[in-house]
Amino acid sequence: MMRADRRTGGRAVGAMVLALVSLTASPAVRLTAQDSQFGIRGLGTPGRWESVRARSTGGAFAPFDLTSPLMEASLADAGRLVAGAMEGASYRRSELAGTVASLRETRFPLMGLSGRVFGRLAVSGGFTTYLDRSWDVTIRDTVVLRGTPQPYTDEIASDGGVADLRLAAATRLRSWLAVGAGVHFLSGSTRVSATRRFDDSTSYQKLQQSDEVSYDGFGVSGSLLLDLTRALRLAAWARSDDRLRARVGGAVTAETDLPTMIGGGVRLAPSPSARLAAAVAWRSWSSAGPGSFNTLSWSAGMEVGGGLAPFRLGVRGGQLPFGPGATAPTEFGIAAGTGRAFAEGRGIIDFGVERLQRSGGGLEERVWTFLLGLTIRP
Repeated sequence: MMRADRRTGGRAVGAMVLALVSLTASPAVRLTAQDSQFGIRGLGTPGRWESVRARSTGGAFAPFDLTSPLMEASLADAGRLVAGAMEGASYRRSELAGTVASLRETRFPLMGLSGRVFGRLAVSGGFTTYLDRSWDVTIRDTVVLRGTPQPYTDEIASDGGVADLRLAAATRLRSWLAVGAGVHFLSGSTRVSATRRFDDSTSYQKLQQSDEVSYDGFGVSGSLLLDLTRALRLAAWARSDDRLRARVGGAVTAETDLPTMIGGGVRLAPSPSARLAAAVAWRSWSSAGPGSFNTLSWSAGMEVGGGLAPFRLGVRGGQLPFGPGATAPTEFGIAAGTGRAFAEGRGIIDFGVERLQRSGGGLEERVWTFLLGLTIRP
């Protein structure tokens, strides 16, 4: 009889991931994830293709910032070799069905190298985060075995993510028109595990399964910058990613359609010490399958002051592609930051802070993120 009960437990472990579908309906859930809980039921938490400077303006300056891997045409303004990297530390508070969790994560989400190679042609290479897939969920429940309720704890964890490796090029066709294009190689892996522990550990063994899942995909993108006047610049970009393939032991276990993205931005620089920008982007995340939503995001920001220490401020908002409810979760954020040049402008350190509030399907999340960026221009 004990053997039959263990087989029942084994089948239960194999179905643990299905429990994620009903997370919001279960009050006995403890979330210990590192990344946003809004990515648990989907592919993960999408990364932001923004440098510290751009993110400190809510993302509004990302289309016009050559160190932000959002679009390629801005590389045409690269006058010399530029290398950049950033680090972010997030402190989040999540609340679901009366359960509150305080979480922390540290990421290095961006690194890139760009410069002019000959004539008007500039190229860039680097990586940024495409999807964060690190989380750890604990679920308390009870199952009836041999006519007796048996309390147990399920722990489902994922550790890893998907990186976007980009090769891009841009040039100026006219003094007022720059164009760019890029190819994107998606690569990464996660360590996924599921563990069931019965409170009665004497009669029922701990059950555990784990796998290493690798991911790959491909995408292309294109963009342009249009200078209507010396003070007014427009940006437009588009990107299409094919499928994200998941492999276990070299065999393809899943293929998920990835979104197409289109976006546009405007920047107004009425004086050398004052710059305003706004951007909007749409992504077809609903193609990823049930429980996924198309997203529309927007941002607006400003940068005041030049020289050694500019001040930056911005806001952002929109939808998230995955969530526990029947409609897309929403987010709103405020950001601010500054920078400091040194070594006669050959080095720049940027600082930023971002406050995000996300909500949807009964889940609330509030996040403080502190950003540090380093740019070197040898």
